[in-house]
Amino acid sequence: MMIEVPQQKIKKRHYVGWILFALMAVAMVIAIILNRVWIYDWYRGLGYEPTSDMTKVRDGLGLTARGRFLFDASRPELNNTEEFNKNCRQDESEMAVLGCYTVGTIYVYNITAEELNGIRELTTAHELLHAVWARMSDSEKSSISSVLESVYNNNLDVLQEDVAVYGESERMEELFVRAGTEIKKLPNELERIYGEIFVDQDRIVDYYDGYIAVFRTIREEMEKLENDMEVVNTEIQELTGDYEKRASQLEADIVSFNSCAEVAGCFQNEEDFYDRRDELVARQNELEELNERINALINEYNKMVEEYNNNVTESHKLQNLINSSKKIKL
Repeated sequence: MMIEVPQQKIKKRHYVGWILFALMAVAMVIAIILNRVWIYDWYRGLGYEPTSDMTKVRDGLGLTARGRFLFDASRPELNNTEEFNKNCRQDESEMAVLGCYTVGTIYVYNITAEELNGIRELTTAHELLHAVWARMSDSEKSSISSVLESVYNNNLDVLQEDVAVYGESERMEELFVRAGTEIKKLPNELERIYGEIFVDQDRIVDYYDGYIAVFRTIREEMEKLENDMEVVNTEIQELTGDYEKRASQLEADIVSFNSCAEVAGCFQNEEDFYDRRDELVARQNELEELNERINALINEYNKMVEEYNNNVTESHKLQNLINSSKKIKL
């Protein structure tokens, strides 16, 4: 005897299967929506192979797993002048641009001068933090705004000049990036964020200190030379004025002495004649010594001018090295 299977139960099982499938599909869609940035970054990082030079830069940054993930997703490139200007420069200004983060990609001006060793690592780290900021939610950004302001106020000597050129909409982002690459001993809230990207954030700041020290040393030397030249020049002017006054008086006194020598009885006796003559000779010798002192100061001043001009030349050379809008023959 055949037993018929109730059709209603079969249909119910079909409905349950479709419902489960729909729920799984919805869950997958939700997961994709919630993780769309991660998925996009994962996709962007697939197949990215940095050049040997960029690999050295990456290794020099000491990235965490998340830092490496974002690095690959940003697909950093080292560009020569023509490539870099095409990718990064949007104006004809003379301001030096070292890198940019645009359309999800990091571009770094490929500066290889030994004097600026570490500048590529610093620039890449700087742009990588722009990528980090781009992935932060508005609430995350808002939660650290007061902390960033505090860091800014406590480090005006480092941050004020560079941050001042940015508008209000970009200012907080630039503070976040520069704090992470230029300032050590940060508040815990920021240390935690940077620690998710760099194993040792201080290493990044060391790159900045090394890079900026090259320019700072030249600037300090130039400022010292300017002060020293001013002091020496003032002394030269004072001594020159004294020399001219004394030389004019001596010349008049010599004329008077010679006139007196032609008049009988003008000198009391022979001893008076020689005493007055010896006094004139002594004054003349003093003037010669003063003239030698002035000439020595002039030579010293000229050497400082030469050294100052050499520093100006070196400063211009370094400025041109970091400015892709300039072309300099080295």
